[in-house]
This record gives sequence, structure tokens and C-alpha cells, in this order.
Amino acid sequence: MKTKNSKRPAKIRRPSAAPSTPPKIKKILATTDFSDASRHGVGYAVALAEKLGAAVALLHVVEPGSWVSNMGSVIWVREDSEVVASAREKLATMAEREGKGEVAVTFSVALRTGNAFDAIATAALEHGSELIVIATHGRTWADRVLLGSTAERVVRHAPCPVLTVPARSKSKRTRKTAEFRLRKILVPIDFSGVSKAALPWATLLAARCGAEVVLLHAVERPPVDDLWAPGLNADSFAPLMKQAGADLERIAGGLSKSTGSKISAAVREGSPYEAICEAAKTLDADLIVLTTHGYTGLKKVWLGSTAERVVRHSPCPVLTVRELQRKPR
Repeated sequence: MKTKNSKRPAKIRRPSAAPSTPPKIKKILATTDFSDASRHGVGYAVALAEKLGAAVALLHVVEPGSWVSNMGSVIWVREDSEVVASAREKLATMAEREGKGEVAVTFSVALRTGNAFDAIATAALEHGSELIVIATHGRTWADRVLLGSTAERVVRHAPCPVLTVPARSKSKRTRKTAEFRLRKILVPIDFSGVSKAALPWATLLAARCGAEVVLLHAVERPPVDDLWAPGLNADSFAPLMKQAGADLERIAGGLSKSTGSKISAAVREGSPYEAICEAAKTLDADLIVLTTHGYTGLKKVWLGSTAERVVRHSPCPVLTVRELQRKPR
């Protein structure tokens, strides 16, 4: 006789994950604050543009009322015209240095004033950018609480996908940052329709750069099995992992056949953002592509705040694609 608690978990029905029409990337907006980290971000944008045949526009935002660190209440006062002139000169120098080959580096939308993340989002909208590239500085926890993260706010409010590039230390031998490399792309999939938005971007980049795509699904075990999911005990969790792996393999096979790219699958146990970042390390991923919202099989919110956590902790660049808006009926 079967008891209530001996019931097997119902088979989860997965929506198909065939990619839609590949996105067109002709205009890339690369932001800079003239720091070493942002220069690395601009270099990444230019290298990517070479692969995509896109143009790069440089953007610098002058935030009024800047405080000089460790100066207490003393404000460094400079004429606005002097600040703007200096920024324009630096942008022109950067555009000349980075513009090479067939990539057009311009600074037609180069200078904005105001709040950084708002100015970046507005410039991208007005410029018609299909992609924003911004470096992350790797601030400490205390700095993040006090200052927030411009990159994370841009991810949250941008009108187009955002590619965040983490700061990288220079090689002790060459004193140069690592060269652009895109050989393995990690794509978190939660089997929802929302997560499919990342697939066209990942497959496009894979085709242009000759990269492998790894689909990743994270299965999070409830903290208290009997309380949160009565039927999800140790005996039923393993089949759930197995089923997720089989479904992911099926999706990977279909994508590989339709795109011609090498696509594999991986299933990990743990919280989504931790599983994503750990998989990026162990699999030596060069890029993570994920959407901003989604749900796990346990019906918990997954890629809302998770996307920002991945941006914060990822060992490699992260391309965040906004959730596709539903068409009105």
C-alpha cells in the first residue's frame, strides 16, 4: 500500500528551449572612468566588436559634486569646463588607441553628466545600443554598502543586455592584462521560458568565436525537507537530479543540431548563484550568459537578485540579458 509520503515526485514538464532569431549587435556602448579596470573593459568591448563586426562608442559620465577620498568635508572644486575638456581629451586619446582594424571606435555620445547608472542607461537608449560593456571594480563589502555598485545598477535598469567585465590583476611577468578569450560559454537554464532569452546570445557568440556552450542547471535542496517539500527526501532528490540532467542533455542535443556548435550539459546541486560561480571556476568558463529573471523547479525566484550576485562574484565576464517582455494581447 502506498502512503501519502511515499508518492513519487511528479515528472516536471520542461518547455522546449530552441533559440529564437539570433540578435543583431551593431552598436556597443563601452563605459569608462579612465581607471585600469575600465580600460580593460573597453579593450574587451573592442575585441568582441571585432568578432561581431560592430562599432564601439565610448562613454564617460561626469558626476557632479565628487568628493576627494580622505579629505573629510573638503570638496575638490574645478570649473566644469576644465573637467569636461580633460575628459574629452582622454576619450579622444582612448578612441585613437583602441580604434584599430575594422572596428570603429567613436565618442559621439562620449560625455554625460549626472548619476552614472542613469546616464549610462539613457545614453544606451538614445544611441540605439544593442549591448553595454562595463567593468566591475571589485569593491569590498563596506564600499558596496556605502557606494553601491554602478555595474549592478546598470544591469538592473539598462534598456539592453549588459556585459560586465571583472577587474583583472596584471601579470607579474608581463605587467599586461590577460588577452581576450572566448572558448567556453556557461548558460544557466532553469527550464522556464524566461531563461530561453539567453540562448540566442550564447549561440551567436559561440558561432562567431568558435566557443563551446555549457548549459547549467542548479537544483537547490530545501533546508528542511519535510517542512518545505514533504516528498523530497534523500531518496527522491537523486531522481530529480537525474531527470534534470536528462532534460538538459535533450536541450543541448537539439541546440547542437540546430546551431552546429558544440553544446554540453551540466547539473549542479546548490543555491543558484553559488552553483553558477563555482561551475564557472571548475569548468574554466570565459563568459556567463544569463537572464535577469526565472524560477527553479522548486518555484523559487531564481535569477532576479541572483543575476546581480553572479555579477558581483563571477570569476569571468557576465552577459546579462533582460527578461523578454510579453506582447500585449
